Amino acid sequence: MKIPYIKIKQRGEVFYMTKFQAPILLDHLNFHYRDPYSELEKEEIVLKDRKYIETVIKKGIDLASNDEGVQRRLQIERINSIKKFIENDTQSFLPNTVLLSADISKLPELEDQYVNYELNDFGEFYFPDNFLFSIIDGQHRLAGLSQVEKSILEEFEISAIILFNVSKSTAAKLFADINGKQKAVNKSLIYDLYADIDNDSLNDIRRFHSICENLYRSEKSPLFRQIKMLGIGGGAISQAFFIDYVKEAVNKTGLSKHNTQYIFDNLYFYFKAYQEAFPDDWPVPLKFHSNMEVDSHAEKVFKVNNSQLVKTNGFGAIMKAFPFIYNLALGDYKQYKKLVEKQIGKISWVRKDDSGTGKASQNNLFNEIKKCYK
Repeated sequence: MKIPYIKIKQRGEVFYMTKFQAPILLDHLNFHYRDPYSELEKEEIVLKDRKYIETVIKKGIDLASNDEGVQRRLQIERINSIKKFIENDTQSFLPNTVLLSADISKLPELEDQYVNYELNDFGEFYFPDNFLFSIIDGQHRLAGLSQVEKSILEEFEISAIILFNVSKSTAAKLFADINGKQKAVNKSLIYDLYADIDNDSLNDIRRFHSICENLYRSEKSPLFRQIKMLGIGGGAISQAFFIDYVKEAVNKTGLSKHNTQYIFDNLYFYFKAYQEAFPDDWPVPLKFHSNMEVDSHAEKVFKVNNSQLVKTNGFGAIMKAFPFIYNLALGDYKQYKKLVEKQIGKISWVRKDDSGTGKASQNNLFNEIKKCYK
């Protein structure tokens, strides 16, 4: 097996950047996961572990547990999602680099040549045909690729970093540094980036991103400056939260068949009705002359009045109620206004100490809103 390399040095350490044809690399990998505690586990846990290994092996992945390993267990759902990502999107590719360990300590000829001898900055490695690399990082990507149809797989080259004779300590530190110190990318940023990706499968997200952005930017909007775009900054709800909840609510109505402007208008009317019905609970005042006035009013609503109407609990609840109210209003602002006004004096948007957070609290508020229409 011949592969090209580029030598890289960092703080006295030497490693090599290379590439493989995907089918070739997948035939030369050692999949394993860390399990140093199996002898201490109950019998049923050990049996469950064996069944897990059997499930993965049925997928054609030669997996084993390893007391010395650093990898986490392979997640079947993640493997399947990577497979689906590659096979269902003709524009998708994986530019990430995987990190591999090559143990040549028992191959003295290779060790003398690749470890003890100062290699050139560019060259080629020659490994035995039965050589197996261990994976330090990238196990799920590689396992997912192993499930892809062969005709598609042949289109892929995999970039990789190779380290020779890596100790358990070094491998563990590398894995921990790469995965333990990573911070998940903010979902709001992902949605914002989707707006720039030319892919028909993202049209739905782009539509709701456009609505979100316009409600955030327009001074006439009831939600002017009240959405945390990119998940940061001012506002009480994040861009991702807004898009997820609004998208779900709209898709439960007949609105989805209409154009974006019509959907925007209905949401605008809905939020405007709440702004007018509950001015002391809504963060954007009905009239203002500066951003400072908006910020001052919002601070009073959230911190003094302690309103949750445009926080996750309240906003989640009114979006759960949107399909029901839309079916009564059907695009008429006066009807939205009349319907929302029925909640005045019946709904308190001040958070109760025992109300909790999340879906349960949203559902409780939603049930209170529904009672207003009986």
